[in-house]
Amino acid sequence: MITEVNDHGLDSPPETERQPRRRPTARRAYKAALSIAQHIVDDITTGRLRPGTRLDREREMLVRFNVGRGTLREALRFLEMSGVIMVKAGPQGGPIVAEPDAHDLASMLGLFFQLRSMPFSALVDARELLEPELAGRAAEFATEDVIQEIVDSVRGMEAFLADEENFIAENDRFHDIVAAAADNEMFALLVSSLHAITDGMPLGISYPIERREAVLRAHSAVADAIGTHDAEGARWAMRQHIREFHKYVRTHFPDIYRQPVRWRDIAN
Repeated sequence: MITEVNDHGLDSPPETERQPRRRPTARRAYKAALSIAQHIVDDITTGRLRPGTRLDREREMLVRFNVGRGTLREALRFLEMSGVIMVKAGPQGGPIVAEPDAHDLASMLGLFFQLRSMPFSALVDARELLEPELAGRAAEFATEDVIQEIVDSVRGMEAFLADEENFIAENDRFHDIVAAAADNEMFALLVSSLHAITDGMPLGISYPIERREAVLRAHSAVADAIGTHDAEGARWAMRQHIREFHKYVRTHFPDIYRQPVRWRDIAN
């Protein structure tokens, strides 16, 4: 059956005889676009559409949702900005289902943080509260495979010690692995997104060799505690690590530390 979005965002069957479509007001068009986006997300979460597959053709979606091209494209733009779909160019292109990750959440959070004039320091405070607990849970729940991933990440950082860009990329991976090992997907996603914002490289925070060596030592301590399933030791090591980062940014980059987060620094 053809699905149609009515003014209340609900499914309704097509009418037998349709009146000519009235030009929607801006508010009605927005509600219709939002409802279409929600229907497409439902299609993804129920398995009708999977990551990497194309959405239905535009003309099919116009019939299904009984809307104009402008309303449909507004819905697709919303999904693209949210990381739910990506638009592929070319004859075989079109909207493709994507897999939103922590960076997509970081971008959305960054928008709200800027509107609330949220300072960089507040995000580091949040990490200091959350990450030690996740490290402790990781020590409790980590499997041997996960522990090996953590060890490999530390070794990767050691190998990239002279290469700041790759070192920081491996640093990000370490925090993502530890957060994921805590067996709570919501907290893992939140912490990974906060970490994506606060690594600070797009803002101008640099990590000279001395700082990289300190980070490597801190990660080694966290990895050792998780490897022996020492939950308290993992909490303590991660707390010390985040506090050192807190102090490093406050001391060496005070303007960045105090300034509000800007969406543009994350969305790019």
